[in-house]
Order: sequence, then structure tokens, then C-alpha cells
Amino acid sequence: MKTKLTELLIYQVSWLAAMFATDSDYASFSLTKDGILLSGGKTKTKTLSYIDINPGIVTEKGYFWDVLILQLKNGETLRFGGISKSQSGRIEKSLKHYNQEYIRNYYQRNTHDLQQAFRQAQVLFSGQHYIRHNVAQQWFNNHRHLEVWVNPWEIKDFLLPEALLYLQEIRPLLSQRYDYIIKLNESYVQKQLASFQLFFDQVESNPLTENQRKACVIDEQHNLVLAGAGTGKTSTMIGRAGYLIKAGISQPEKILMLAFARKAAEEMDGRIQSKIGVNNLTVKTFHSLGKQIIARVEGVVPSINKMAEDEHLRVSFVDEQIQRLLKDERYKSRFVTYFFRFNFPYKNIFAFKSLGEYNNYILENDIRTLQGERVKSYEECEIANFLYCQGISYEYETNYQVNTSGPDYRIYQPDFYLTDYGIYVEHFAINENNQTPSFIDQKKYLEGMEWKRALHQKYQTQLIETYSYQKKQGILTKTLEDQLRLAGVTFKPLAQDKLLDKLKQLGQVLEFSRLLAQMLALFKAAYLNLKSLVSLANQHEDNERMQAAAFLFEPVYEAYQQHLRDTNTIDFEDMIGRAIEYVENGRYQSPYSYILVDEFQDISASRARMVKALLAQNPDNSLFCVGDDWQSIYRFTGSDVTITKKFENYFGYTATSVLDKTFRFNNKIGAVASKFVMQNSTQISKQIQSHKIIEHPAVSIIKSNQDQVGLNAALSAINAKADANASVLILARFNFRKPDLSDLKRQYSKLKLQFMSIHASKGKEADYVIVLGLEKGKHGFPPEKTTHPLLELLLPKKEAFAHAEERRLFYVALTRAKHHVYLVSDVNKASDFVRELIANRYEILSDEFIGDGFQDKIADIVCNQCKTGYMLPRDSQHGSFFGCNQYPLCSFTLSACQWCGGGLKEKGRFRVCENKRCDYVEPICQKCGGKMTLRKGPSGQFWGCSHYRKDEEFSCKHTEKFFDLKVH
Repeated sequence: MKTKLTELLIYQVSWLAAMFATDSDYASFSLTKDGILLSGGKTKTKTLSYIDINPGIVTEKGYFWDVLILQLKNGETLRFGGISKSQSGRIEKSLKHYNQEYIRNYYQRNTHDLQQAFRQAQVLFSGQHYIRHNVAQQWFNNHRHLEVWVNPWEIKDFLLPEALLYLQEIRPLLSQRYDYIIKLNESYVQKQLASFQLFFDQVESNPLTENQRKACVIDEQHNLVLAGAGTGKTSTMIGRAGYLIKAGISQPEKILMLAFARKAAEEMDGRIQSKIGVNNLTVKTFHSLGKQIIARVEGVVPSINKMAEDEHLRVSFVDEQIQRLLKDERYKSRFVTYFFRFNFPYKNIFAFKSLGEYNNYILENDIRTLQGERVKSYEECEIANFLYCQGISYEYETNYQVNTSGPDYRIYQPDFYLTDYGIYVEHFAINENNQTPSFIDQKKYLEGMEWKRALHQKYQTQLIETYSYQKKQGILTKTLEDQLRLAGVTFKPLAQDKLLDKLKQLGQVLEFSRLLAQMLALFKAAYLNLKSLVSLANQHEDNERMQAAAFLFEPVYEAYQQHLRDTNTIDFEDMIGRAIEYVENGRYQSPYSYILVDEFQDISASRARMVKALLAQNPDNSLFCVGDDWQSIYRFTGSDVTITKKFENYFGYTATSVLDKTFRFNNKIGAVASKFVMQNSTQISKQIQSHKIIEHPAVSIIKSNQDQVGLNAALSAINAKADANASVLILARFNFRKPDLSDLKRQYSKLKLQFMSIHASKGKEADYVIVLGLEKGKHGFPPEKTTHPLLELLLPKKEAFAHAEERRLFYVALTRAKHHVYLVSDVNKASDFVRELIANRYEILSDEFIGDGFQDKIADIVCNQCKTGYMLPRDSQHGSFFGCNQYPLCSFTLSACQWCGGGLKEKGRFRVCENKRCDYVEPICQKCGGKMTLRKGPSGQFWGCSHYRKDEEFSCKHTEKFFDLKVH
């Protein structure tokens, strides 16, 4: 047989069979040591292992040639045609024999591997401990080649009984893989829950929930517990530590519990000692751990600089360094140049898609001149500062010398008036082609330019013009200077010292000191050097501004570092940074096998790196983190919510548990808070269930433009229904909103009142919560101000979703309350959050408080011009009207209803009173947007525009014959 097999080692299909035989896709096949090689013909070369071929090899007879049929174990059938009828029998017989011999040898050769896999499985998958993913993965990787043994029916013919027993035991692992591991772990968890039921019942004041218990028992290498507000995060931490000790999984000294705040660490330590009865378990903050690591390596406990714990001291130090550096002419020149050229971010007005977007840019950056005026464009600010620095007195948007005002339009106010020369300066937002930004009515704007020019010509007043395209070309102030000199204006440049005095007077120098003090902490936490910072600045879109600030920062940073060296002290950033270095280079060997982190959503990149370095020292180390991405509110300190959201990407395979039952707030608060925070779809989805179920809404909006009125209304409502000593937490986005608690405590003696910023309230709870300051603006909620881009370079990447962190902060505010939340808002300038609650019909109470001191309704008429502002009722000498709340940036106005004084909404060609009880309607002038009124002329009645003024500078002469006022 061996001779025949050798003779048939290669079979070549004849040329005739290749042309006419069926199934002649291959021209030849070869029998090799491990299988069959099919090649040539119409199809690519194919190699088959004998182990992949079922023993049932047959030959199908044909008229001229036979077909060899191979049934593969993957279900595929392979047909090799064109075989000579005289040789097909021998080929089939030889192939069957060789196939069988190979399979027999294969199984017998791997019996040792089967035995080894069985013995390892007995140890690893015994059900006596939780099976970690990395352990299972290693076993599967080591024994992947045995997976082909799972289903072959012929295997029993080739294996000894003992080997068959091994296979029978591990077959579920080979066939079901991780699904079987899940079943084993589920069985183990249930067994542990039963064994430790009494422990979980008693470890905390209240028995742990089912989900808390499971989270404690699951012992994956990386564990993330996502816990909603009030679901018992810290109790789960205590339960986990206690379980590890009680179950004999870990000794206390091998467990490290980490918290962010000292009070939280002290509270956990106290509860560990009182509830579990151990005092040799390590509970620390990240900073105290870093300090301990440094002390172990260096042999001396490092001294902490006072500035580390006192932000005011650090700002004061930075300010002192700036004052010292300003004595250097070069630094002084750079400093003044920075404020003159780079104090605000420049964006070309043509880059904005709407007036509202542009106005937001102006408001968020609070663009003001060196004289303190808020201007309507960056370019106007540059012009104003140029005039100021050149000693040229000016007034911004003062009334023109001729009164041009009327009932329907405002008095003309040129951009700048040079008081010593009687010269007016107008800056026009046009490009080289005389075009306006897309959001400006170009025809109307160009007509306005011509009207202004004609007005100046008529009254013989001197006008100098500048244009937006000059800023883009970098010639704005140079062109203005040339025109001013031609007009006879005398330049008296202010000395740099005078400019510095002005900056100090405006508080700009101290504000810059605060910025650099913030930068110090973030820069050190990012582990950058100055060269890297300059490199980052160069890559920024506003790189000139970033470089200018980086150069001013450099000597301040060097002075700060030298101060630390001179005083032999470190700061908090050094505690983390130096500790990371010692752990990563192995100079510190961690004694901890189990690391537990509380409030993980507050983790920063540096702290996560420290945790990762500690874990990396032993492959069996385990991480257990409890947190809530919905409550991540500290990005400004370096916290990165992405590490929680993408935990598995950062640490590796993760077992995720969810604590979804809250014992704090009722279902109505929970429904509002959860829906609100999940508008940002990048937040991890959770269904938080409340222990307390009620029927009526538990969130109220109090509409008032006076905090005190809203506060008293809320406290009176609480006082009427609350038990004695009910706690009330008064919250605001900023501390300056703090009311006079002494008077309130006297007035509402039954209640326990406390004020906090919302950030400070994290982790707190009260029976009732009142939130103040829910308005738009720089200090509103959310605040409409930008973070300096130099800080943005050092902070975690900003989320794409608008106000993502502020939305989470609002969630935190809502979820401090057990029974009811009261939101106080001036709805004429309502926060976007309040608008969302009302517009999207959240289950809230918005008309609970009415009467004197309360507003009737939220401003909801959108400004037609800027599209982001809302129309508010105002009064003037010409009567009532509605003006945009973005004034003075947006000066759009609307007439009030002549019958009831209500607001008017556009509906096609008409403005209709929004008061449902009023039928007032007015047609709109299609030429200028004015109001069409019925008039009488020589030829009878007609409709004319209200902006018509006989013999006046501005007049609209548009008329129409007929309006059907019923079609609206």
C-alpha cells in the first residue's frame, strides 16, 4: 500500500479530461504528509488538512471519468473530477487509509495536551473562585488547537477511555468558550451570595441591595460599578472590602481604598473600622498615597508647600512674580502687547453662520475695550484700543449731532466720535467685494452705509471709514492711522507704564495672574515641559495668541519651581507626578493586590496613570471602581469623564455592574433628572429606579426676576408642608448668589437651611432643594463664558455636546433633593435649561406661583434678526414695544399689540397677537419689515408702511392696495 501511495503521490488530470470532464476545477492533486494540495485548473490552489476531512471518502462513477468526493467537517463538499476510471479505486483506498492513519496519529500525539488542558481546567474552573477573563483567555489560547476535537464522531475510535473522559470534562469549555465561563461565574456568585447573606445584611446600616451584593462578589481583574445618585456607592465600597476579607480572598493589608477628598477617605476609614472591625486596611486620598510612595522611596516625608492648599496664596505668588517681571522692559513690552493684541480670541465675522452665533462669541468672551466698554465686534475693540493707546480721546456709539430718531427707529450712533476733533469713525462689516456676512441683510446694510455717508455730507461732518477686510489683511490700524494723520489728528502714545496702570485699574493684571495660577497646576499635572507647551501653542488655530501667553507663563513657571526647590517643598501635582515615576520605574513596589476607587468619575489622566502603574506590577492585581458618569463635574481641575465612559479601552476587559435603585429622591425627581442628563447620548444609559413612588410632579419652576421673591415663595411652600427640622439646601452655580441666611433662618425657624455652590453639594442630600440663578449670561447657569484656550490645551478634550458638563451639574443639583426641587428663574432671560424643561414638556410645575412679584410666562418670541435672543416687553417715549434680550448686540425691535400690549408673532404676511383672547393682526411691509397701516389718499384707501416719513432722512414708501385680514 505504501508503494502504491507513493506512486499516487501526485495525480495529474489529462488534457482531455480537463476539457470535457465535469467538476474539473483543479488540474492536479498531491498527497502530502499533512493533507491534500489541489492546484492548477480554473480555481486557485487549495490545501486541505486530513483532520478537516470526514472519513466518508467516496468515488462517483461516470461514463468516461470518475469524481472523487470529499465531505469536509465544515459541511462543505469538494468534488475532484476527471480521474481515470482505472485509477480511481486505488486513489480512494489510498486516501482513506492515509487519512485514517493521520487522524489516529494526530489524536494520539495530542493526548498529552488533552490531559494537560483537563488538569489545568480542574484547577482554574473548579467553581471555588471567580474566573477572570484573562485566566480563561489564556487557557483558551493555550488549548485552541483542541477545539477541533469537540464534535468529530470518529474520535472515540482513536482515543483511550481515559482520554475520552478528559475530553468529556472539558468539552463544554471548548464548545461554549466564554459563554460557559459566564455560567460558571453566575453559579459561583449565587453560591457566594447565599454564603454571605448575613454579612451583606449587616455590613451597613441598611441591607445591601441585590445589585450591590453582586458587584461586591464579582471578582474580575477590572471591575466598574456604575452607580446612580443615591444608590449607595460608598456602601458598595465598604461591602466589597469587607467581602474580600470575610471570604478569605485577600488579607486587609493587601487592600488599598482610594478617595479624592480627605473627608471622604476619613469617612470610609471610620466605616471600615466600625463595620468590618479591621484597622490595617489602607484608606487614602490619591495625594496622601503619592506622599507615602515618595516617603518610602526617598526615606523622608516630603513637606507640602502652603500654596498647594491655598489657591489665594498661589495667585498672590504669581501676581508678585508678574509685578517683578514687569520691571524688565522686554517682559513689560510682551505683557502690554498681549493685552493690546491678544487679550481676546479673534474670529473673522465672515466665519459665523448667524447673528446669534456671532453675538454668543462676543458675549462669551466679554469683549471690552481698555476703557471698559463692551463693543459689538473684535475689530471695534482693536480700533478703540488703538485710539486709547495713541492718546486719542473718543466716545463709543454716542448720539450723532443731529437727532434722527423716530417712533420706529433709533437715533444714529456712529461707532466712534473723536471728541477733540469732531471726527466720526464708522467700521463697516464688508469684504473686498463690498459683501456682508451671510447673516446680515446685505441690501439693507449697504443702503444704510450710503445713508450714513449722505448724512455726514449733508451736515458737513467728517467721516473716516474702516472695513472688516482690512483686519483680515492685517492693515486695519495702519490704514486708520494714515487716515487720522491726514485728518490732522495728533498722536500722543501712552507710555507703557500708563497702559499698565490702566490694566491694573481694570483688574486685568490680577485676572491674568489667576489664569497663570490655574495653568501652573494643569501644566504640571499634564507632565509637559515648556518646549512641549510652545509646540502645542504653535499647533493651535490662534497660535500667535497662544505663543504670546506661553512666553509670559514661562518665567512665572520657572520662578514657581525654583521657589519649591528653595523651600524644599512639593505641591499636589508633584505628589502624583513623582509617585508615578517611582512606581513605573520600579523603585516603589506596591504591597496592594486589590485597589478600590470611590467616585471614579472624577478621575484625571494622571491619577488613572498612577492606578494603572500600580496594577501593572502584578498580573493578578485587581481594580474595583465605583462611579457615575452622570455626575462628572470637575473637568476644570483635569477630571476626564472619557476614562469612565471608555473604561474598558483604558484598562482592559471589564465586568460592569449597575446600581440602579436610589433611596434618595422620588420617582418624579428621578424622571426629570434622568431624562435631562440623557439628552446627551454619549452618557452611559442607566434606568434609575426610585424606592419612593409618588403621583404628582416634584420639580417646580418659580418665575421671578428677584431671587428673594423666588426664595421666599419656595420656603413658604416648604414650610407649609414639611416636618419640623426638615433640611433645605439652597444651591447656586456661583457663590455670589448666596442669600442672607440669618434673616431666612429667623423667618423659617422650623427649617434647617444651608447654602452651597452646586459643586460643593456633590455627595450631599436634603429634604428639599432650591436652585437660584437659572438665567442666561456670563454668570448664569449654564454660564456663557469661554475657558481660555491656553487652559483648554491642558484640559481633557472638550465634549462635542453643548454644555455637557453643565448639564451633569444641573443633574447633580436636582438629585440632592429627597422630596421636591424649586428652580428660581428670571424667565425674561431664562437659562437654556429652564427653556428645555418647559419647551420639551418635562413633568414639572411651571404655574404654581402667580401674582405680584411673579412673571406670567417665559419669553418665547424668538428674535427674527439674531435667531437666538428672545423678545422682551419694553417701554419708550413712543409707546410699548418688544426688544431683543441680546441688546445692545442685537437691536431688533417689534411693536407691541396696540389693543392689549401683548407680543406679536409672525404668521406668513402678518403679525398676530399671541394673546388668545385678542384678535389683533397687522400686515408686514415686505420691503422693510415695518407695519402696514390703512391710510386715505386722493384715490381712496390704501395700505402704507409705518416707516414712511415725509421729507425725513429715512423713509419707506412701500404701499399696497388690499389686505384680507381674515386669511392669517
